[in-house]
Amino acid sequence: MLYDDFKPIVDLVLNNWTALQLAVEHGMGAPGGEKTAQLMSVYIARYCVENIVDQDDLTELLEDLMDEEFETVCHDDSPKEVASLLILFLSLLKEGRHDELRARIEAMPKCQKWLSEPMHDSVPPQCHGNPDDDSTSSSGDDDDDSPDAPRINGDAASSSHTNNDPEPMDEDVEPGWTVVRTRRKK
Repeated sequence: MLYDDFKPIVDLVLNNWTALQLAVEHGMGAPGGEKTAQLMSVYIARYCVENIVDQDDLTELLEDLMDEEFETVCHDDSPKEVASLLILFLSLLKEGRHDELRARIEAMPKCQKWLSEPMHDSVPPQCHGNPDDDSTSSSGDDDDDSPDAPRINGDAASSSHTNNDPEPMDEDVEPGWTVVRTRRKK
């Protein structure tokens, strides 16, 4: 019973956690980040309900989960803030202070509920072009006239296509890190 009441609260708090959302959107960690985040929410809710937790324990758990599952280290104290909220909401729930709990939840910033819903149905924000800017196109365009279109007849790539090739990654980058560069339009 307590788990069933607390799990949606955990989902709501994690939906508002920018570090987790960015880690999932940018594919940090193993493939299937959305599912991992959903399982993480279940695990956190069960951990809090089945154990006597304090803020330090929960903060450490959140930091470990972010590091192990998403290869992400948060230097902004957000795991501590998330832990603090979860502990507060759990204690209000256990004490039966539902009106105060509801008021605090309603005071939280409104956000898209990406964690509770399958993310594959929506396109991540970084893939959207500005609808007012005709020079921006999404990566999913099927415009065969573009220089990036695959050559079906095996013709050699034009010089404009060669200039659009991504630059090779620097060799001195630490293992596990990826260098991301913007493409320059000519």
